Amino acid sequence: MLVATRFLVRLIGFVSVSITARLLTPEDFGVVGAASLVIALFAILNQIGLSEYVVRSKQVDPDELQTMWTIRLSVSSAIALGIYLVAPYAAAFLQEPRLEEILRILCIASVLGALRSPAAEFFNRNMQYSRLLFLTAADKVVAVVVTIAAAYYFRTYWALVWGQLAGMLFAIFSSQIARPFMPRLTFKKVTKVRSFAFWTLLVGLNGYGIRQVDEWIAKRSSDAAAFGAYHVARDLCRLFVAEIIAPAGQVFFPAVSKVQDDKDKMSEVIGRFAGVAFIAAFAVAAGIAAVSEELVYLLLGYQWGQAIPYMPYVAAGTAAIVVGELFQGLYVIADRQDISTRFRFARLLLLLLGCSVAAQVSGALLAIAQALAVISIVSVTLELVWLFSPKRYSVSIAARVWRPGLAATAMYFLVQSIATPDTWPLIVVMGLKVFVGVLSFILVLGALWLISGRPTGGETEFLDRIADYRR
Repeated sequence: MLVATRFLVRLIGFVSVSITARLLTPEDFGVVGAASLVIALFAILNQIGLSEYVVRSKQVDPDELQTMWTIRLSVSSAIALGIYLVAPYAAAFLQEPRLEEILRILCIASVLGALRSPAAEFFNRNMQYSRLLFLTAADKVVAVVVTIAAAYYFRTYWALVWGQLAGMLFAIFSSQIARPFMPRLTFKKVTKVRSFAFWTLLVGLNGYGIRQVDEWIAKRSSDAAAFGAYHVARDLCRLFVAEIIAPAGQVFFPAVSKVQDDKDKMSEVIGRFAGVAFIAAFAVAAGIAAVSEELVYLLLGYQWGQAIPYMPYVAAGTAAIVVGELFQGLYVIADRQDISTRFRFARLLLLLLGCSVAAQVSGALLAIAQALAVISIVSVTLELVWLFSPKRYSVSIAARVWRPGLAATAMYFLVQSIATPDTWPLIVVMGLKVFVGVLSFILVLGALWLISGRPTGGETEFLDRIADYRR
């Protein structure tokens, strides 16, 4: 149900993008996409750990909860004021004059988000995923309906702004209906919760940087229309890559935690999971690269052709980042979060330097996308080599990478070689290529696994899950 919640919310957002992409222009998305970079940064500053506190606490102290809520509201109000004040400077830095007015309207969203009842947090804590699904989906539906309606009638980028504000306003109402909460302003337990809030903020800032640094540099290097194409390509890849691969991490951490006292068993579980993660990452990234043209034209429309060249590189970079995130729980089990933090900040620094150099030398957004892919793949590979060394978990990365890597390569070139008549409908071409791609990947991967002597890994895990399903 938790995976369904994530996918449904993403699906609703995708439907919104697919429809509004046909009503608005890449320039419209570029303007609001630039605003979202600033808003998302300030939103990270608003993440003081209320959700994590509620979920992890065996007994929720009412005074601590009220203190966390008060801190969130205080920080949100300060953030709203900060957005309002820095709006002209952000507009100048991102070279988008229209950004100033948008930011000064959207700064309200910071306060609106803090006024919600902690209903979703309690639903997640109590594993009431059906109620969480309904609450999250309802808020998203309202935002999407307002966005699409405004885009249809007014054909302006302001539709994207109005949709965000409508979703925030409705979220306040729906959260109070779902779980009434009477807030009380207090800093009574601030000493006890401030350290937790600080580390949550630090981790959030690092995650934001890794996910968004290339877009900051891309906006500085392009006009609104070009950046709009890059921004939408990033969103599409996050949808298809992250939502297919990332949910596995929610299953992996509890599974490994149960066998952490048995090193051999733990290495086996990690090896199987790593194999599954690499199979999924190679298949999805190569699949997006192979059908990027059909994917963009079919889902967004022919005016979005600019986004096509970025898709293969952004998909590869996104897949690498997501795979790296899957194994963060191992640092927690080993109580080595400090090592994880160093790897993540090193990756952020490399992305910042690499994308900046690409922008300066080439000046093309494609070079930034290529830098994102190369740096993400290399940095995540080095981290996993360290993490899976023999003195820790004795899991060979090479043994679990080469088979899906070759299968993905074969799939990509086979799909690319398919030639269809120009008269065929786009959806038929897309369906044919997806079918051929999936079938070829499975056949090549299976053949390589058999040739290798049926080693324990991702293939084994998939076969076991199929056998369990048949029973």
